[in-house]
Amino acid sequence: MQSQNATRETDFTTIRITKKDKELLEELSLPKECAWETFRRIAQAAAITGIKKKEKDSYKGMSPKYKRAIKSIERCFTAYRKQGVHQVSFSQIKDWVNTNSREGVSSPSLSNFLRRRPQFKMVRKDRRHGTNEIQCFWAMDYEDGTPIQKGESSPGWIEVPATPNTGI
Repeated sequence: MQSQNATRETDFTTIRITKKDKELLEELSLPKECAWETFRRIAQAAAITGIKKKEKDSYKGMSPKYKRAIKSIERCFTAYRKQGVHQVSFSQIKDWVNTNSREGVSSPSLSNFLRRRPQFKMVRKDRRHGTNEIQCFWAMDYEDGTPIQKGESSPGWIEVPATPNTGI
């Protein structure tokens, strides 16, 4: 008992609080909980809430224009997911964003968003048999634990390695 009180005293600094704050601490305290324990519990909860808020804002430092573009791309993936499609081609993404958003997106900026944002993953590249036409398929990481699957090529299309082997 003595050792526990000694460590408590070294961990705790005496502070002055108003009567109103003391009453508020007593209201928030659990049964048989001292004021300093209540204060520590509330401080830890506030720190955890602050950490969660920091993790939530993945758009920090982006301009409003780019936030809107990223959010519209995310809405595209969720709309296709509701239809049961988990891998979406580049042209499908571009068409959906251009028809369902106010500002639209160009091909270079869309490819830039898809390559640079961590929630978007390129699943595979397909080449039409006998031509040089290439179609890229993308998936979004929904952070719900479902793994991103590679999928299968459509008939008439051949899968191309995602990373080219240049021999260097």
